[in-house]
Amino acid sequence: MASDGPQPSGERLHPAAIGVWAFNTLGPLVVILVAGRRDSPVIAAAAGISILVGVVRWLRFRWRVDGQAIVIESGLLQRQRRVIPFDRIQAVESVRKLRHRVFGVVELRIETVGGASTEGKLEALHPRDAERLRRLLLRETPATSLESQQAGEPVAAQPEQVVLARLSLDRLVIAGLTGGRVGVAAAIFGVGQDFFGDRIGDLLPRIDLSGDLRGFFALAALVLAGAFLLSIAATLLTYWNFTLTSDGVALRVRRGLLEQRADTIPLRRVQALHVDENLLRRPFRLAAVTVEVAGRSGGEEAQQSGYLLPLGTRAQALRLVEQVLGHDGLAEVRLTPMPSRARDRRLLRAAGLVAAATAVGLVVQGWAGLLALLLAAPAVALALAAYRCLGHGRSGDMLVARAGVVVRRTSFVPRDRLQSLALRQSVFQQRRRLASLALQIARGRGARGDPRFIDLDERHASGLLETLTAPS
Repeated sequence: MASDGPQPSGERLHPAAIGVWAFNTLGPLVVILVAGRRDSPVIAAAAGISILVGVVRWLRFRWRVDGQAIVIESGLLQRQRRVIPFDRIQAVESVRKLRHRVFGVVELRIETVGGASTEGKLEALHPRDAERLRRLLLRETPATSLESQQAGEPVAAQPEQVVLARLSLDRLVIAGLTGGRVGVAAAIFGVGQDFFGDRIGDLLPRIDLSGDLRGFFALAALVLAGAFLLSIAATLLTYWNFTLTSDGVALRVRRGLLEQRADTIPLRRVQALHVDENLLRRPFRLAAVTVEVAGRSGGEEAQQSGYLLPLGTRAQALRLVEQVLGHDGLAEVRLTPMPSRARDRRLLRAAGLVAAATAVGLVVQGWAGLLALLLAAPAVALALAAYRCLGHGRSGDMLVARAGVVVRRTSFVPRDRLQSLALRQSVFQQRRRLASLALQIARGRGARGDPRFIDLDERHASGLLETLTAPS
């Protein structure tokens, strides 16, 4: 929450904040100077103004811990006072971008339940102070601990961190080759299609099959190889030195090469874990583990922070799920397949798509449109694979749901984390006496859908709903 406050009080940021703020402005100015531009007095004046603004901003920025809340006061012309109660804090992340590493400081980001973005940001703290404040905000230490440490008084030893997962260089490379970032290739292809799409008809007659076509395929291969290299590079930058630890109270994720991040996730905020296996990884029995945190907003940055294991064997992934949720035997849970009517539904859907593609082909290309019937075999194979990926199970108070063919996701949801259950039945499901049961958990704005038991027998779905909503 934010409000206007008259008087500043509390701690200032590290003086290096002035340099951190000026870094974004001075960086381009340095490039201009190196490029040989002659307007150096103008550039020097701009640099001076940038530093002066940083000094004033630093003087007017204060933060303090007030009881069970952190108060942040800032603003150059209009002063703003933001109060964040500890109860609303769901994650605290330490970030060290290149500019922070230059000045030897850390940025602390505070995320709250239901927030669409970072609620509070302290952009330059000494690493020691940042760690103390992080532990206090997540209530790993009492409020008096921060004052004692600042006064130099001894405090109780912190719990030992146990390493749960660590990624080697070869695993990072494999993660880049088999992960979602290979979509860069599709994006590049799409740009090419937009640019050359209308010209292909004019270009084809000019192609010399003995030379130009070979060059075209060589260029396509080069673009594809470049996309994979970009994917590997992006993975290395994001997940370099990836380490997951736990002290029994919170999970701690450290990652990043140029931009180092340390994310803390209280175990009490964990709502569900997912084991994801895409088409490329399944033959090699490789998987990733992601976490659902109460109140964490969606978006690409949140997805990156949600990985507890970017890549590992399926056995390692399931073992990690057991360790985080404190529930043994999850790897041995036998999932119950959905009724055969769910398979028929997928086959019918595949047949409808092939029929539609054939009809469009006949209208556009004439009899050549019948070639769309060749899609029948892969469509049926995909439909059968989608059915085999469906499953549901239970181990004590742990609910397990599996679905997805391109990315097969197995979700593990503790029963006591359920917010509600929703029995849903579309018109098409009603005709086949099927229903889906949504396991609704506390989620942030923009997050993906809830785990679901998809296409259960409708009577079985009703029975599960009654069982799971009954008092334990």
